[in-house]
Amino acid sequence: MNNPQAIRTAGRVGGFFTRHFLALAVTVASVLVIWTIVYIALLLWAMFTDGGIGGPLAYPAGLVFFFVATTVVGLALLAPSTALAEWFARRRRWPILAQIPLSVAVLALLCLVVVSMASAIGSTPTLHGVSVGFGVLFLALLLPLGVYWWVAQSVPILFSVIRWLRGFFRL
Repeated sequence: MNNPQAIRTAGRVGGFFTRHFLALAVTVASVLVIWTIVYIALLLWAMFTDGGIGGPLAYPAGLVFFFVATTVVGLALLAPSTALAEWFARRRRWPILAQIPLSVAVLALLCLVVVSMASAIGSTPTLHGVSVGFGVLFLALLLPLGVYWWVAQSVPILFSVIRWLRGFFRL
């Protein structure tokens, strides 16, 4: 009645989705914290320079914008980059840390596709426009990818370190 293979598969799938949901939540939360810090710094700057502090909706509108933007980018670019790197590295039996350059390469490819599609939809695409758009998007997403990847892979890394330590001390 209890199929051990089905239970293991369900555990792996559930663990995968849990890790990636947690990674998305931490990435979104960290972007919202950064927005809050930047907004407070801008308020302080405005106070010290006698500048205008803006409207009452600036902070909440920024929170909503960054929440939606980070969630969309996380689901459309960061999650596929990390998941494809994890799948490929697991199939090749590569170590977990080998996923880092793989996920960066997949992110670069996805950024190129997104920028190319956006350029094709807009006005006449130019190589310069696509190159600059790709560079800005890719560089802007490297830090969020790092946060996402480390959170998503923290449990597997912890398990591999525990296995290594268990084998090391059995000498």
